[in-house]
Amino acid sequence: MSSDTQPETRVVPRPVERLPDYAHAKSRQALSAKLVEAFNMSAASADAVANAVVDPSEVRKLIGDPADPGAEHIAVPGGTLQGFRTQVWARRVMPDPRNPRTLPSRRHPFAVDPGTGAEASRFRPVAEPHSPEEGHPNAAELVVDVESRDHLDWASQQAATFILTNNDWRESIQSQGVMEAVYLVATTYRHANGDPDATALTSIDGSSRLTASHSNLEVRSSDVPYDDADSKLRNYIRRLNEMFAKGPEESDLIALRGERVPALVIVGFVPHEGGSTCFPTAVRSLVALKHVDPPTPWGEGPENEALADEVLDELYRRGLISATERDYYAGACTKAEARSAHLSDDPAVRSASIVALLTKQDERYRNAIRIAVTSQSTRKRIGPKLLNSLATALVLRAVDEPSTADLDQVRRYLRHAFGKSVHQRPWEGTNRDTETLAATAMMEVRQAIASGTLDDPGPASLELAVRAAYPLIVSGRLSGDRGTANNEQPDRRRPGEVLEVLRQTPQGIHQLAQALRDFAAGENIRAVDEEGVVLSLSGGEGERTVSDIYLRGEFPPLGKARARRPGQSVTDRYHNAVNVLAGAMDELSRAFEALKVVDGDDGRPIVEVNGVDHRACATWRELIGSIDDELVFWSKIHQRTKGVSTRRRDEGEDESSAEAESDLASEWDRADDAEAV
Repeated sequence: MSSDTQPETRVVPRPVERLPDYAHAKSRQALSAKLVEAFNMSAASADAVANAVVDPSEVRKLIGDPADPGAEHIAVPGGTLQGFRTQVWARRVMPDPRNPRTLPSRRHPFAVDPGTGAEASRFRPVAEPHSPEEGHPNAAELVVDVESRDHLDWASQQAATFILTNNDWRESIQSQGVMEAVYLVATTYRHANGDPDATALTSIDGSSRLTASHSNLEVRSSDVPYDDADSKLRNYIRRLNEMFAKGPEESDLIALRGERVPALVIVGFVPHEGGSTCFPTAVRSLVALKHVDPPTPWGEGPENEALADEVLDELYRRGLISATERDYYAGACTKAEARSAHLSDDPAVRSASIVALLTKQDERYRNAIRIAVTSQSTRKRIGPKLLNSLATALVLRAVDEPSTADLDQVRRYLRHAFGKSVHQRPWEGTNRDTETLAATAMMEVRQAIASGTLDDPGPASLELAVRAAYPLIVSGRLSGDRGTANNEQPDRRRPGEVLEVLRQTPQGIHQLAQALRDFAAGENIRAVDEEGVVLSLSGGEGERTVSDIYLRGEFPPLGKARARRPGQSVTDRYHNAVNVLAGAMDELSRAFEALKVVDGDDGRPIVEVNGVDHRACATWRELIGSIDDELVFWSKIHQRTKGVSTRRRDEGEDESSAEAESDLASEWDRADDAEAV
């Protein structure tokens, strides 16, 4: 697995169970007769309902007395729909072949004559459903006119392609089955070519779920109205149950979860007295209440808050955190209560503890988080992005922010402040004070420099960076990518990427620690130099504070130039000269790549045909070689001076740190001696 990728946790599959046998014909016939008597349904529609229901006897009991049938009453503009909730066989119901989601993409005859254009205009779009011309005018049935079975098949395929591209539920349904009821109405398909009518329960809501379910089961949706092979379905269910008893394969598990679908079957409609609303209009009103004018969604913020609370509850239920810790992470205890429980009242320390909790690589914690999240959502990917968002939701409960807009901005930035390292290496959120943590982190960085490590110094520097993310983001000293409009931020790195650079240098460690000190003291966060000394403004008037621009300029990506320093001290002139060299290296790289892509008349890079003057190449190689020798020498000096400090010990380093540096110095000397030999 690549070091810069993190696997996303999958949904916990729903356990499977044996399927009930397909109901006997007499049981289905009895339900059909009761539907005709109680709701004035046509025989064909009643049969379609009875043949689709998993347990007809249960539905008969729900209906009860046909003179006063029991049913769920659903208020819609113009009247009341009647229905019952039950389970249906996925192979006996079909998604709407004219799914409303496809409306904007349809090709209408006025624009393209049917059959003369591409596949999308092979037939006319399927017409709107209407009520039967005969029978009770308010019967809970629909009629759809199609040219032929081929027309219905074409429309179903067009709808399925669109749905699986834009609203694909297949993966969720493979592991969970369909969990939310689909809304079904008996629908008769009438063929203009004279073929017999065909009736099937068809979704008015939930077509995306049924389409995904049929795709998983390898069912062609348009075959459902024409499939009356009871023995075939009965034998299929028997085979699945045999596989369940023996030990099902993955395809069998998917089928066992997906063959039954929860449903609300609409069987009646009572219009308002004196009203003129017909059943098709009432059905469209019901769908519109869910999709056209639905309740306002929670949004990402409330959604993550709810998921984060559920994660804490699940961790507590599994004994992975105590009740006190749950309240602490949830922000439900006061700072005084936290102190009395021997927990830190510092919001930055709490922040790091939360991030460490949610990114633990221990499978017990990962499983708890997975269970909690998938209990509320089956399509969320439990990867770094979601974990960072959940951590952010909990972390920001420590912020007393008067402006919701400001808090939303902080939330957007903070969730990008926890870099890849928090998900890729073991680390802990500890209660060490800032000075102890900074001293340990500094030792890690110096050891990394001495050993030539380029990326990850160690867990202490990571904890320090995660802690410091809180004050830097909350105070507005480090921002996220603000986009391109009216933006003077050429550096498009995420906050976590900037913090990664800080934790890899001694100056960065000093800066992270300074951010924690100043924020805890209620002061503006001040900038520090390589020695940890607070910087003064030019002219010596006041102290320099950090900003997003300053941090990005002072701690650029590896190999990039720092922002130019305005001073004329030896250190300033040194850094500015390094910046000039870094810029020249960038320009050299760009010039080299530009030469490689100059194509000749034959389309090949012309440099591969003509080459470059061998005398020039020899001169450049000699120059690059001499530069390379110096770079190796400078790198070793940096490792010696920064990796093992010969100057005074930083305040807070203990004897063990000094001994460790002494050991490193000895190793350095031995390496030099070996190289000389």
